[in-house]
Amino acid sequence: MEGACIVALNHKSLWDAPLVVTVLPRPLCFMAKKELFKNPILAGILRWSGAFPVARGTSDIGAIKTALSVLKADKALALFPEGRRVGENEAHTAKAGVALFAEKTGAPIVPVALGGKYRLFARLDVYVGEPIWVKSEDGSKLSGEQLQEISDRLMAFILQMAETGKGTKKEQNAWTLE
Repeated sequence: MEGACIVALNHKSLWDAPLVVTVLPRPLCFMAKKELFKNPILAGILRWSGAFPVARGTSDIGAIKTALSVLKADKALALFPEGRRVGENEAHTAKAGVALFAEKTGAPIVPVALGGKYRLFARLDVYVGEPIWVKSEDGSKLSGEQLQEISDRLMAFILQMAETGKGTKKEQNAWTLE
């Protein structure tokens, strides 16, 4: 409820961010694709709500610095680990950034899973998992490969929560790698 955290959620629809903002009890600062900021009205709404742009497919240093400053200010940063919306029959491939932010700042990752179908009168479910801290076994900096492995595990965990309504290991709240 307080302090820095990274809310990581699966991305199925344009409605994911508005849905999560209305359900979670904390304001969220979303990292959103820069194309959404081309429309001045939408850009104003996004900035008002705490969102900031990111150039996908690049190492957007400005977005990285903004994300780190959000976490240093003890706010909640919301990210879609896949970096894009993923259709029903598409592979869910996570980016390493979510684990990188968690390791660099010490902020826990709060996995959030969206389940159900976005249809009129259909049930939509939001599942919130236990916070997860990312660190190496010996306190050393994790490699890019290790960060990617953690992000992949996180994405699999979120997708399992979306399907089953619960996580695999509720008692596990720290992911360490040797």
